[in-house]
Formats: sequence, C-alpha cells, structure tokens
Amino acid sequence: MNSLLYPKLFGEAGLYFAAVVERRTRGSFAIEVQDRMVLDQDSFGALEAGLVDAVWGSAGHHHREDPALAIFSGFPFGPDPNGFTAWMREGGGAEALDAIYARHGLRSLYCGVLPAEGGGWFRAPVETIADLDGLPMRAFGYGALTLRTLGIVPYELPAVDIRPALETGLIAAAEFSLPSIDADLGLHEAAGHLYLPGWQQPATSLELLMPERSWTALSDGHRSAIEFACEATLAWSLETAQMRQVEALERFRAEGVEIHDWPEEILARLRQAWMEVIAEETARDPLLAAAWQSYLNHVESRGAASAQGYID
Repeated sequence: MNSLLYPKLFGEAGLYFAAVVERRTRGSFAIEVQDRMVLDQDSFGALEAGLVDAVWGSAGHHHREDPALAIFSGFPFGPDPNGFTAWMREGGGAEALDAIYARHGLRSLYCGVLPAEGGGWFRAPVETIADLDGLPMRAFGYGALTLRTLGIVPYELPAVDIRPALETGLIAAAEFSLPSIDADLGLHEAAGHLYLPGWQQPATSLELLMPERSWTALSDGHRSAIEFACEATLAWSLETAQMRQVEALERFRAEGVEIHDWPEEILARLRQAWMEVIAEETARDPLLAAAWQSYLNHVESRGAASAQGYID
C-alpha cells in the first residue's frame, strides 16, 4: 500500500489501519505500507499496472486525473470532521464518490478524517481584502481557486519547499496542513501570523483506494477486516488529531506567534468566491454536480437547527 500522505497523522493513520487489519485476520492478511514510492499523479497508473496494490491518501490527491475528486478531500466552508463523516456515511457522499471512481475502475473506502487546517501563515498581518491583492501564497486545490478570485497569486509547492520560500520572500503566505504539521515544518518560524479558521478545508478525509477487481477478488473475511479497520482508524483519527492541534496552538502562543481571526469582510468575500468557483466547476462535470447536490441535499435534510457541524 503506497502512502501519499505526510508521515505525521496522515501517514500514521495508514500504519494504524494496516496493523488493525493484520490483528483482525490473525496475520493472514498483511499490508506493507510504503511511503510515497509512487507520486500522487502516478497513482492510477501504478494501480492499473499492479506496481502497488492499494493507495493510502485522500481523494483530492487525484485531482489531476479527475478534477471531480477534489471535493472529497474536504472543501471551502464545508463540514467539520463529524459533519463530513455524516455526509459520507449517511448522506450519499460515498455513493457519489463511488460513481466518480467507477469511471476509472477503482474502489475507495472511507477510513479516516482529520480536523481543520490552519487558515494560512502570513509574514505580515492581513486587515482588508486589499492586503491580499497580488500576494504570492502557497495554496492548494479549491482553496487556491477561491483565493485567486481575491487577487492572491497561488503557488502549489511541496512541503519541504514552503519554509524556504517564505524565508527568501518567494511567497509571502502559505497554507499547508493542520497546525501540528505546520509546526513540524517550522512554518511559524518563517511567518509569525496564523489566521483561523481554516475555511479552505474544515476537514480532510482519508481513504483506501484499490482497483475494483482487487476488491472483488478478496475473500469475504478480508473485505470485512478492511471495513472493520476503516472504522477503527476513523475513530482513532478523530480522537488523536484534535488533541494534537490543541497542543500545537498552545506551543505557537508560547513562542510568540500572533493568532488572528479572519476579518469578517474577508470571510464573507471568500464565501462568495467559493460559490462562484463551485458553480463553474459543477457546470463542467455532471458527476461533480451530482456530488455537490448530494452534499446540499444532506445539509438540507439535517435542518437548520441541527446543522451545527457545518461552516455556514
């Protein structure tokens, strides 16, 4: 199983999943986790060729192969981890994702979810929308598309290049991951202003991905063990990740990082921009449109009074 994910939390969850499968099957089903032996953009080809049997990642990693998958990693102003899980498990999200992966002959299992990313690291405070115009910023996915409408110039940089880019002035801001992982990369030492909430990704899903033919070929017992391990990993990720974010924010404060709330004016404009982005994206792909409608239907079915797990 090729892990596409950062070793901390994301990658740990893959190792946890593999260990649960092996214990559940009393060693008859062993999953060997390899760290990024295949890159994101090569995953579909590696699965088809049998170079790897499975991929541990998040659906958005495969946006180059199919842009419709980006929404299933978490999306701007979307649900928190519990709300995202409810959509995937009870609200039609899994079925919508299955329809997209089916056109590639792949099977995905929802196996974990992590809390909100940080909203962005900035070398200087952001007070008005004008402060964002022309600002070079490391950003990814739908968040990058949304920020671009406000004048930000997004760069998609790998993790190891973000801090040097901030320190040399190549970029003036960056959003990457959860606060605990940003701390591991030392982003707080290169940009002393952290903005919350992480509107661009309030949750990040984790998945096991394999060819549909491989899933079908497994025994009933091994499929059951995988499903059990996904449930266990989901619970582990929800509990473990949140605690680490609290610790990371406490560390930032102790080290003099200035933690800001996003100005309401900017959040309102970002929310409007996201609506424009998703309208354009869904107009290009009927399956993405169906997935987005599935999410909207799920939110509506929860009712305004009970939709507390959603940023609105």
